Amino acid sequence: MPAAPRPTTTRSALSSHCVPSTSSTTSGVSLLIWTADASTPPRGSQRLMELPVDPNQVGPVCLVTGGNGYVGKHLVRRLLELGCEVRALDLASFQGDSRVKSIVGDIRQPSDMQPACEGVDTVFHAAAIINTLTLARPSVRRHVYGVNVEGTECVIRACQAAGVKKLIFTSSITVAVDRPIREGDETAPYVGADGLPDLYSQTKSRAEKLVLEADDPNGLRTAAVRPGGVWGPGEGAMMVRDFLEHLAAGQFKATIGDGTSVTDNVHVDSVIDVHFLVAHKLTDDPDLVAGEAYFVSDDEPINPVTWYRPIVEGLGYTWPKFHVPRRVAYAFAYLGEVMHYLGGPFPTVTRRGVLSICRDASFRVDKARAHLGYEPRTSAAEGIPKLMHEFRATHDRFKAAR
Repeated sequence: MPAAPRPTTTRSALSSHCVPSTSSTTSGVSLLIWTADASTPPRGSQRLMELPVDPNQVGPVCLVTGGNGYVGKHLVRRLLELGCEVRALDLASFQGDSRVKSIVGDIRQPSDMQPACEGVDTVFHAAAIINTLTLARPSVRRHVYGVNVEGTECVIRACQAAGVKKLIFTSSITVAVDRPIREGDETAPYVGADGLPDLYSQTKSRAEKLVLEADDPNGLRTAAVRPGGVWGPGEGAMMVRDFLEHLAAGQFKATIGDGTSVTDNVHVDSVIDVHFLVAHKLTDDPDLVAGEAYFVSDDEPINPVTWYRPIVEGLGYTWPKFHVPRRVAYAFAYLGEVMHYLGGPFPTVTRRGVLSICRDASFRVDKARAHLGYEPRTSAAEGIPKLMHEFRATHDRFKAAR
């Protein structure tokens, strides 16, 4: 079976055919223009994206919760490149850059969050537990709810008390996926109990609603970013790392489903772009984006297993010919969840993992384009080959450790 997203886990290079150029607008925003040659069809409805070039446009002092996570680390890196003063809060200290003020703390604790938010202009709330169990022990359910929902409530209260101007929530595509959806948009409803949502989808949707409802025209302005599966450089990209671990262990012997479903993935730099664009717009045009959520993807819906094919074949493996029917995989996942609930090991795959492979879950990025001027950084076809050396090193490390 293919590696589904692990229950406890959430476009940097330009095409060689695209020529970026920059100029300055009167607001001090860099105007990034992508001009394609005649042989390259335009990938989006717009060909330009304005990214902040001044720390004041995002926030001169920024706090990133979950600073050690994959998206969190990339937020920290890009904020430093922009010239912002950066604080990173996580359960473990932030390593690797002395310019970052590392705060060891728990988002559930007001005594940690309140001082962390003092003097901060913008908070990027990226901390979360990713647990895709649908059937979970009460203790597990309480823990995930405590971090993802109650932790978010604590972040909001700390922002309000400290006079933080902007709060951007790193949400997920999963907040609107408990039924098949293709070419959806932000009008899709949140997941509901009737759709048997997993812990992550349940808690992230509740947390996002809390953040958006906290928007205050006279105080804290808020918005949410909903990425699909995040990929990019570095081993922290869990959708790739976990798959490579299964591949190195010889566990990728079959695919699940009929291969017709599609979903959205997104390069981590595109995710950060939208965070920055939203942060700027919350100051520049708050009536447009405050209280809003935005899907972000590479804008190329693809079968979630087929996406890995260039990696599999690039590492010298043969693509599996055997297919496990969805119902068989789902029953296997359900049994694994029951066994875990009764005290057994964590299941190899969860029901949510099976559904993420076999059920349509794709959304347009029209709203991000219209409100923010968003354009994806790169396609998988362009970006994966540039990262194969990293993927190979990760794969070989897993293989050597067996």
